[in-house]
Amino acid sequence: MNTAHTSPFEALVELDARVKQNAFELPEKQTRVESWNGVGFTLNDQQFAVQIGEVTEILPVPSTTPLPGVQTWAKGVSNVRGRLLPIIDLGEFLGKVRDSQQAANRIMVVEQGKLSVGLIVDEVQGMVHFSTSQFSDALPDSLFEEVKPFTVGRYQQDKDYMVFNTQLLVNDARFLKAAKE
Repeated sequence: MNTAHTSPFEALVELDARVKQNAFELPEKQTRVESWNGVGFTLNDQQFAVQIGEVTEILPVPSTTPLPGVQTWAKGVSNVRGRLLPIIDLGEFLGKVRDSQQAANRIMVVEQGKLSVGLIVDEVQGMVHFSTSQFSDALPDSLFEEVKPFTVGRYQQDKDYMVFNTQLLVNDARFLKAAKE
């Protein structure tokens, strides 16, 4: 580009021509992959995932104050940052009595509407991500019967993750009736 003999307009035209000559082609249009994000957890030796928006926090199992006259799976209430949170042993609610608390046990705090509850699970793996194409609504025969009403399908990756729906859980009449009869 010789600026001494060209006008500013001619310099811009020349610059435009060089840019077009050295420009890269636009990348091919990529297809968008829809994804599903969740929190992976273990319950009774089976892998589950709950949609990320259904869990507000994950905590170590806190000390609880037992409540009289409730089912054995209702472990009591715990003061979590100034609010009383009912603590439910999810495995025990589903009929699998736990021998003892393990160090890996965690509380998944779930909020559905006005209901907040802490669910004790065996272990939390953290976030899991799946392509929606990996989803199947077929449940495996190995899934224990008591959890099937709260399981809406599975994602298949290196292992199966059953999709646990907390909305179905908190709307269940037996879950809402923690008092012993």
